[in-house]
Amino acid sequence: MKSFKLLFYILPFCFFACNLSSKKNTDQSNGNIDTELEKQSKIDSSSIEITVERGAFHYDKFVLKDTLITFYPPKKSIGIGIDNSNYNQISKKIISVQTRNNFVKKILNDDFFKLKNFYASNTTCNSHLTVTVKFNNQLKKVVSEDFDRECPQLLKYIEKEIIRMHSKELKRFLLPG
Repeated sequence: MKSFKLLFYILPFCFFACNLSSKKNTDQSNGNIDTELEKQSKIDSSSIEITVERGAFHYDKFVLKDTLITFYPPKKSIGIGIDNSNYNQISKKIISVQTRNNFVKKILNDDFFKLKNFYASNTTCNSHLTVTVKFNNQLKKVVSEDFDRECPQLLKYIEKEIIRMHSKELKRFLLPG
């Protein structure tokens, strides 16, 4: 009878311990992603460099290095009939560390380093988009012949986001053709 009472008192503790262990295993499987993000949140800022190069009527470049986004205009002035003073001078914008880290985390979580190096287009009227990411000891350059067609969504996101963060409203020109 004593052993039955002892079992009666120990049994709830066993269920509690098993439940806690099971919860830890579930948390660990979900926590692997969180742990990786925590590692990535301790980003070595000297190792980050993201370059976005646009083709066609732009031939410009944005470079994010640490928390500084620099816009480099094309070598020649773009003459497309609009006020393009924003497009023809180098400009710089500092962003917050948190903004930069969120941007880099998104790029890493969406597997930028697993993308192909080149995306071809079957059209003749193309505007290339090239994104180069340097992070820690990794360097990858992804080229899309056409930013609009056959271009990975992640490249489009990187282009739009870096332009938005630069906050100069430097949009793509879409011409018929």
